[in-house]
Amino acid sequence: MRIEEIDHFRALAAEGHPALAAETLGISQSTLSRSIARLEAEAGVELFDRRRGHLELNQYGEILLAHAVRAEAELENAMARIEALRDPSAGTVSLAYVSSFGGWLIPRVVREYRELFPEIRFVLNGGTADTVLDALREGAADLAFLSPDPRDADIEWQPLTAERLVLGVPEGHPLAGREGVTVADLEPYDLVALRTGSGLRHIADAYFAAHGVVMAPVVEVTELATLRGLVRDGVGAALIPDTPSEPGIVAVPLADEATRVIGLARNRTRSESAAAAQFAKFVREELGPFVSGAQNS
Repeated sequence: MRIEEIDHFRALAAEGHPALAAETLGISQSTLSRSIARLEAEAGVELFDRRRGHLELNQYGEILLAHAVRAEAELENAMARIEALRDPSAGTVSLAYVSSFGGWLIPRVVREYRELFPEIRFVLNGGTADTVLDALREGAADLAFLSPDPRDADIEWQPLTAERLVLGVPEGHPLAGREGVTVADLEPYDLVALRTGSGLRHIADAYFAAHGVVMAPVVEVTELATLRGLVRDGVGAALIPDTPSEPGIVAVPLADEATRVIGLARNRTRSESAAAAQFAKFVREELGPFVSGAQNS
């Protein structure tokens, strides 16, 4: 069945007379008759009964009409959704991000962007680097703030800025007054870390491995806030981002600098809405200096 045949069928059902329906549609009566004939041939039944000079839907026609109305409504909804996707200043952007960005980066960039485009809606989903990458692969997220580079052929990852990492220790810790520490300096002390699969854990493991050491934390956690709490309460030292000072935690510089590069990622194999594409453009052009300023404030 073609859409125009359904349109012709609905018009004839509403008018009850071929001449009136053809006039309403702006087509010839013969064109209308051929269209209805094709529809009836495909259905295998007649759809109208002739009564006193006009046509009325029979039981078959009533069934087709009910479904035709729903089908056209669905098509209209589909076109409306497509139009929304084409509008870069409206619609919805789905963002996945490493959970530790949820306390500072994500709220600020969303606020900045919605000040420019107040009709934009966001769906936010935080997690570990692995779960963020899965969301991007599966299409559950349009874009992702991710660290480190996933090195996946299907994922485009563009670095935006970098956070310096430091050793977080509690106040009074033997290393708290040092101007710099090496991996060897950490050997006598317990370490705590985010669990395997998080971006920061990947970076920490690589940092220790580069110095010939396998990191063996005494506690692994899923959230950066919990990791900071463990450091503050003396459970262990940890590699953490060098953010503004937090009561109870001393940031000790690393002798060999370590950084966490934050990047914007998208799935090359999936189409991108106009809203997501415009947000990505904003991030690439504006976020780098914005993030640096935010971290230094």
